[in-house]
Amino acid sequence: MMSTLKRIARICIVGIAALALVVAALFVLRSGARPLYHRAVNAACLQWMLETSHTNVYPNANGMGSNSLAMLERYFGHDIQRYGYVPGLSYDDPKDLVLMYVRTRYTWHGDATHTVFSPKRWLILSPEIDDGTCPEGGELVDTPVFKRRLQMTVAFLRDHGRPYWQVVAQEQSNFLKSVKD
Repeated sequence: MMSTLKRIARICIVGIAALALVVAALFVLRSGARPLYHRAVNAACLQWMLETSHTNVYPNANGMGSNSLAMLERYFGHDIQRYGYVPGLSYDDPKDLVLMYVRTRYTWHGDATHTVFSPKRWLILSPEIDDGTCPEGGELVDTPVFKRRLQMTVAFLRDHGRPYWQVVAQEQSNFLKSVKD
C-alpha cells in the first residue's frame, strides 16, 4: 500500500513538472521576435537626424543595413538589430516602401492577444515609421507582398541614384533568397 502511494506521488510530481515545462515552452514560442515601440524608433531616428544634421535622411552606413542600424543603438541597445533595415531612404519617400522589417506574430510591442498559433507575418515600417495599420505604425503582410515591396524599395533606390544603392541591392537580394515561406 505504501509503495503504491509513493508511486502515485512520483507520477503526480512528474506530471506537474512536465506540465510546467510545456507551459514554459509555450511561453518561449509565443514571445518570438517582439517589435520595439515604433513611436520610440521614430523619435530616435528624428533625434539622430537632428544630432547629425542629416535632415530627413535615415542612417546609411555605406549601404550596410546592420551597420546603419548600429547608428541607432545608443537609443535602443542591440535590440534594434532585431529588424532588417534598408539604408538610403528619407522621411518623405513614398509610404509603400520598406524601411525596416521583422518577422513576428505580434502586431505591436504590447500585443498580448497573439498566441503560438498566430501566423508569423512580416511587420514592415515605411519611411513614415509611425504610419500604418498596426497600433503603433507599421503593417503586417504575408511573404509574397513583403518580397514585392522590398524589391520595389531597392528599385526606387536605384532609380533615384541613392548613395550605396548597389550595396543595398546586393544585401537585400541575398536576404530575399534566404526567405522561405
